[in-house]
Amino acid sequence: MIDPSAAADIADALARTGVAIRAGFLAPDLVLELASESRTAFSAGRFHAARVGMGETRVLRPDVRGDHILWLDTPDSDVRRAYLAQMEALRLALNERLFLGLLDYECHFALYPPGGFYQRHVDRFRGDPRRAVSAVLYLNETWESVWGGNLRLFESERADSPYRDVAPQGGTLVCFLSNSVAHEVLPTTHERLSLTGWFRRRI
Repeated sequence: MIDPSAAADIADALARTGVAIRAGFLAPDLVLELASESRTAFSAGRFHAARVGMGETRVLRPDVRGDHILWLDTPDSDVRRAYLAQMEALRLALNERLFLGLLDYECHFALYPPGGFYQRHVDRFRGDPRRAVSAVLYLNETWESVWGGNLRLFESERADSPYRDVAPQGGTLVCFLSNSVAHEVLPTTHERLSLTGWFRRRI
């Protein structure tokens, strides 16, 4: 079950700034197990190169993004079920505090190999308003600043917008509003692991 103070802090930050950052959101042993599952699945060839766009318009754009992903369509391990239970508790807490009408949660593992990046974008697709709150949980046990790979969160849509960088330190959860917070993943020189997902509304 989610720590009530963590849920309150995340909800309050989203309401104030559209961005919430919570270190130690998930227990270290669960983070390590999720990272291990991610690497095992990647080595087994279960990941695929991520595309941009939606539906039949999705295309590979290695000039835009360089990560590989695996959707968690079925929670087929105890550690995945524990993670999804935590996110379900957060969904309920956000609905209770912010009245967002969040219906469900979808997510995937994301692995950025050395050289990987993702150019500036927003998460909500044009013509599809379901994605309401984005959530990124980092899985690397340690992270050195010289490796790059930060998540850069922009305060506005302006090209010269101020921004905040977040290092992908294991156990840190970053939540932000999917329709308005532009962001990018800076180039990494080290394997970078995360679980990336979206709390969604009903259309």
